[in-house]
Amino acid sequence: MITRALSAVSIASRPVVKFLRQRTSILFSKKFIVYTNTGISITMSVSGDSIQQHYQRLKSDGARTWDLRRTMKMALTGLALGPIVHYWYLFLEKRFPGRCLKVLVKKIFVDQLVFSPTCVTVFLLTVGACEGQGTAKLKKEFQETGVRLLLADLILWTPAQAVNFYFIPAKYRVLYDNMVSLTADTVYSYLRFEHRNQTDV
Repeated sequence: MITRALSAVSIASRPVVKFLRQRTSILFSKKFIVYTNTGISITMSVSGDSIQQHYQRLKSDGARTWDLRRTMKMALTGLALGPIVHYWYLFLEKRFPGRCLKVLVKKIFVDQLVFSPTCVTVFLLTVGACEGQGTAKLKKEFQETGVRLLLADLILWTPAQAVNFYFIPAKYRVLYDNMVSLTADTVYSYLRFEHRNQTDV
């Protein structure tokens, strides 16, 4: 009876599975993948900030109100970084093809040396532009928050990129990147908004 039920579920779910496969294939096709990756980047940035804000609300027993403007700032950083990450991975794969240990080390080294500072810079500039920060404030932001973000990136992304460059097919690397970024964006949100506010008090 159980076997028949499972068989019936399998048959009934085939059209749904087929539909999802077709849509996934379209979303990750060459024509749409940059838009897909950008959309994923925005979603993860918003999710990371939402997790951080929810945690802060729990800590304050619900006394804090939701900061929608802050969430929108994080969404804009996702919009800015999505296409950059997409084209960066294309460049890395073209410049360092393959998955041997030597190539893997080169990719991780270049990613940390070049791209990590780029992401931190774009993130801080985007938020700074939203807040109308002047040159002096931006300089202070880079000196304080920027250093912490780079250290967080080094700890999080070194092992994450080893997995990404070795195991993940090229067209899904931004998706994987953004899954890891859910943690990174939560950290980014905390370091940029919560930690800075605490140290400024």
